[in-house]
Amino acid sequence: MPEQLRPEGIQVHVGDVVITTPGLSGTVEVHPPGSPGMRAAEDTTPVLAEALVDAGLVEQLTVEISQQSELDGRGGTRAGGDGDRVTVEVPGPGEGNGQVLLYAAEDGSLTWHYPDSVAPEQVATRGGERRTYSIPRAVVAPESAEGTSRGLLGALGSKLLKVLVFPLVEPALGKAANHFAARWEAKRRPGLVRWYTPETRLVPSSEATPLTREEWGRLGQGPVLMLVHGTFSTARGGFGALPEPVLGELHQRYGGRVVAWEHPSISLTPRANVEWLAGQLTSVEAPDLTLDVVTHSRGGLVGRALAERGEELGIDGRASVRTLVMVAPPNAGTALADVKNVRHLLDRVTNLVQFIPAAAGGDVLGPVLEVVKQVAVGAFSGLEGIMAMDPGGTDLADFNTGKATGTAYRVISAEYEPPHGSSLGRIARDAGTDLVFGALANDLVVPTGGAWDLPQTPGFPVEERLVLDKALGVDHSTFFGREDVTARLLDWLPG
Repeated sequence: MPEQLRPEGIQVHVGDVVITTPGLSGTVEVHPPGSPGMRAAEDTTPVLAEALVDAGLVEQLTVEISQQSELDGRGGTRAGGDGDRVTVEVPGPGEGNGQVLLYAAEDGSLTWHYPDSVAPEQVATRGGERRTYSIPRAVVAPESAEGTSRGLLGALGSKLLKVLVFPLVEPALGKAANHFAARWEAKRRPGLVRWYTPETRLVPSSEATPLTREEWGRLGQGPVLMLVHGTFSTARGGFGALPEPVLGELHQRYGGRVVAWEHPSISLTPRANVEWLAGQLTSVEAPDLTLDVVTHSRGGLVGRALAERGEELGIDGRASVRTLVMVAPPNAGTALADVKNVRHLLDRVTNLVQFIPAAAGGDVLGPVLEVVKQVAVGAFSGLEGIMAMDPGGTDLADFNTGKATGTAYRVISAEYEPPHGSSLGRIARDAGTDLVFGALANDLVVPTGGAWDLPQTPGFPVEERLVLDKALGVDHSTFFGREDVTARLLDWLPG
């Protein structure tokens, strides 16, 4: 039964939930898990529902705020967006469990929230205590959402607060939860090199067949095109938007020698990824390979590690990189990889998922949810693959002192400006300024200029580059379906 909110800031009790909404009028209702009211309110898409189940995130309850409007000091309505907060107190997750809150605003945008009342490092020992969360009070008109997407969670127009619980791996140890992502990647995303054809490009990595010894031998018959995906992603997620005619043309040019390298991107550094590849090349007795490599996002660092550090990482002459095409690479790092900003990274990637095909979105959401669980318990060890992109980290600083190589570097990057009033803009910006990057041009995930301009680093600045203007509306996830991008790929990849 809906209860009236108290805009004067008085607590409203709805069952076991206590909500305080200073300056916000409307109604609030709490839906138990699985109830018809909750299912009608949230309208969760299958890709998110399946990802939550797979990650062991179970809905504890959903709070729905409807008919909401912000009030000024005289009781009249006012425009939203002044940064004031709504607080909600909910039952604890129970001993041996962690808890997070997924907030869907009126425009369908999603943000992850963690308890204000329990420090992350105390989650394992204080599971029975109640939790308090705060979310933005601002009312966002649903018609301000871009396109017709309703997002991954929620019928547009309401505020939905979805409380989720998950089991800690070994609660008795307290710190055992700090390897959610590493355990998940070891099980779900082990390294493999696979064929990438017009027929197999949308095959998920979990169903892909690694190259046999005989197939590795075939790669020695001429130049090889290798695709390397980015953080949280897979070959399907990273390159699935490549038009079939373009991929077909590349197959013809390379005599069918087009492969994708699936690799753990969260828990292993780019160096560790290349060490794995070196071991693979040795174990299958691969011939000496000439590679043209196309990368997306963090894959650019993996490609550079292969080109610049291959010998010291064990490649031993079995592979050389002739051309490296890096699309949206974090060569200068990304502030989103700083520990204090990982939450923003998770919010941005979660929202970008709704703009890519559903199947590929599921590929991305799986590892995102594992990192969400780690952040909820204050655990950042086991995220070395992400931290390798931290511009203030020693790993990237050392990486960018690499030696000059004979590899031809090419870069494609973009500046993205979220449309005024868009859901992506709402989670990324405050008063028009990026919450993480400030005034620095970026594509929502990596800085635009940092993709190609590294002072005092051999091979940089990259002269052969395509930088997409903000007027084109290209964000970090939407490069490969564009004609200007694919035309440049075809120019740079002769076969």
